[in-house]
Amino acid sequence: MSVLEFGADPFFSIMNLLFPIIFFAIVGFIVFVIVKSSRSYSKTSNTLKDLQGFASQLADYPSDDAAERLADYLRGVDSFTIERTRMEPFRVALGCYQLVMESSSVREETKERVGRQYKRLGILDGERFADEAPPRSRSSSSHHDIHHNHHM
Repeated sequence: MSVLEFGADPFFSIMNLLFPIIFFAIVGFIVFVIVKSSRSYSKTSNTLKDLQGFASQLADYPSDDAAERLADYLRGVDSFTIERTRMEPFRVALGCYQLVMESSSVREETKERVGRQYKRLGILDGERFADEAPPRSRSSSSHHDIHHNHHM
C-alpha cells in the first residue's frame, strides 16, 4: 500500500498546483474577451453617435463647415471596422458621404478631403456589405438554409 501512496502523492500535488493556474488562466481569458468586446461595442456606439450628429447637420444644413468638421473627425479615427452583425454605423457613414458629395454648398477641395478620409479608413471598400442582411445564427437556421448557403 505504501507503493500506491508514493506513486499517487506526486500526481495529486502536481494537480493541486496546476488546477488553480489553469482555472485562473481560463477565467482571465474569459474576462479579457468580455472586456475587449465591451470596449469594441462602446467604441462602435460612440462612433455611431458622432456620425449621427454629422448626418443630422449635413441633412438639415449641408455646409462646407459641417463637411470640414466631418473630415477632421475622420482624420482622428484610427480604424473603422465593418461589423456584418451591426451595420448601422457603416450605413450612417455612407449617408454622410453621400450628403457631402451631393451637396452644392460643399467646396470640391472639402469633398476631396472627405473622400481621402473615407478611402483611408476603407469605408468605401465595404460598401458592398451595406445592403446585406446580418448573417443568421446556425442554430436558428433550418437544414435547408444551411444546405443552400453551402452551395452559394
